[in-house]
Amino acid sequence: TGYAPASPPPLRGDKVDKDLDPCEVCNVERAETLPASSDEVHQSCPRCGEFKLSGSAASVLRRNGNRKNRTRLSGWVRSQNNAGSVPTVSTTVLKGLLSAPQPTITQRAYNVLLEAERGLGALGEQFNVYEPRFLGASFSDTKDEVAYLTRLLKSLGMLQVTTLDGKAEILPAGYVKLDELRESPATSSKGFIAMWFDPSMNEVYEKGLQGAVFGAGYDPIRIDRVEHINRIDDEIIRQINGCRFVVADFTGHRGGVYFEAGYALGKSLPVFWTCRKSDIAALHFDIRQFNCIAWDDAKDLSSRLSARIEAVLGPGPLRSPQ
Repeated sequence: TGYAPASPPPLRGDKVDKDLDPCEVCNVERAETLPASSDEVHQSCPRCGEFKLSGSAASVLRRNGNRKNRTRLSGWVRSQNNAGSVPTVSTTVLKGLLSAPQPTITQRAYNVLLEAERGLGALGEQFNVYEPRFLGASFSDTKDEVAYLTRLLKSLGMLQVTTLDGKAEILPAGYVKLDELRESPATSSKGFIAMWFDPSMNEVYEKGLQGAVFGAGYDPIRIDRVEHINRIDDEIIRQINGCRFVVADFTGHRGGVYFEAGYALGKSLPVFWTCRKSDIAALHFDIRQFNCIAWDDAKDLSSRLSARIEAVLGPGPLRSPQ
């Protein structure tokens, strides 16, 4: 029989690495600061994961970053990393996150299970639930909360804690549940964005496409911001398979966007069609039959696309209840 975790050890020891800085997101762990442009912070934190934070968002977080807000942001960054993406936290993203509801207790417990599986080399291999990454993954404020979530998983027969210092293993029922979680795109919170990666589209992405997906309550995924070692087409298919829907913007008429939209249709995933108004006349005739949002600017795109996503799918899990 396993043990429920006792009072957890402190987050870190007294020794401080001089080469590390306070994490700009959780403000608890010490993080590696990586090279970045002059107007953003780029860090890798053992709790939150890797992220980029715009200068304006960093200012907002320093003013309004209470413990609850930082815990929520930490959890979101970790979820983006686990999807393979290194997110850029802009003021638009930050505003949405700080007003988003906390995941349910069940969701947070399953996040512990998903995080536990990452990095395991063999069935039955042990891990430590008190590693900082479990705080981020489970949207937990303290390690006592992580301990509570592990007890919930134990009661469901999915996980067993074997030592008082947090050593644990996934049980057979846990692996069955992991298969269910991975193969259920209908419950995914992610939206895949297919678009032209030209620098002229940066504002369209940040304030338009990303803002719309996030504003509707879903996590935006863009393939060029995903860290991976696979063939690019294999990774695109893997990411789309794990998403609830695809947004396909045909500005610039890139062949990859047509491919990604077609693959999503073949998988019966909802596809949201968008294109800059000045490019709409050049749309391929196969696409013209769909109800495409012809947008003027990023603000116009954001409001119309967000409304359409909500109308078709309803508000996502990151959207605060009205």
